[in-house]
Amino acid sequence: MKRLKYILLRALRPGPVWIILLILLSAAALVFTFGLGRQDTIFGYISYALSAYALTVFVISAAKVAVKIKSFIYENKYSNRYMTDIPFRVKTSLYLSLSFNLIYAVFKLLTGILYASFWFGAEAVYYIILCAVRFLLLRHVRKEGDNLKREFQEYRFCGYLLFALNAALTGVVYQMINSGKGPQYPGFLIYAAATYAFLCLTLAIINVVKYRKFNSPVLSAVKAINLAKALVAMFSLQTAMFASFGGSEDFQHIMNSITGGCVCFFIFGMAVFMVKRSNRELKKYS
Repeated sequence: MKRLKYILLRALRPGPVWIILLILLSAAALVFTFGLGRQDTIFGYISYALSAYALTVFVISAAKVAVKIKSFIYENKYSNRYMTDIPFRVKTSLYLSLSFNLIYAVFKLLTGILYASFWFGAEAVYYIILCAVRFLLLRHVRKEGDNLKREFQEYRFCGYLLFALNAALTGVVYQMINSGKGPQYPGFLIYAAATYAFLCLTLAIINVVKYRKFNSPVLSAVKAINLAKALVAMFSLQTAMFASFGGSEDFQHIMNSITGGCVCFFIFGMAVFMVKRSNRELKKYS
């Protein structure tokens, strides 16, 4: 019985080299099976069984590695704090996101200078201002005992700032739609821009849902800025896609007008909500 158990364990945990060989062999067998239309032959059934076995040992091995990684994370004092201290994890994640977005803003600025693009330059200035405000706000994410009144004052300031930035954005969008000209990325940069835009929107939505339980006006303001930035990135992507891949001018004009209008209106609505909420809350301290 012990011998059988040993053989079974060895079969399920053959080692990393054998696992790699099994994956390669099962992949080649499946390609051969489907490529030559041999799904209902003996070889086909063998390839299915081999693939199932390779997947099983891979999952078992991955689970074992995951346990080791988890153990290492909780043994390290820095990663342990990140996993157990939720406010610290929130701030760290947002600072990392801020750094990434600042790099993208600089990229936009350099692209605007290099290709003499007014839209890229305007986007870069918009993103840099949002990044700067978000950095200032993140420095005051409330800890226990901090001044909630001051946070609501900063939250209201952020709402007023969104009013001003949205007015400038509305003017740029209007000029772009009127002139029929939008940003155009050279080469394959359009795909990098698309990746960034969808990543920004996904992370912004996740953060809104994930951190809604934190009663921090400053953190709410940061989330609002993230969402505003993501919406502008999506609109910019749409106009760039039209510029790169074409389409009828009437259709482009209609779609850019609808999307641009919705983005500006949504950001305006966020600004109104932030100012009204902060005014209501600040009355309690007067």
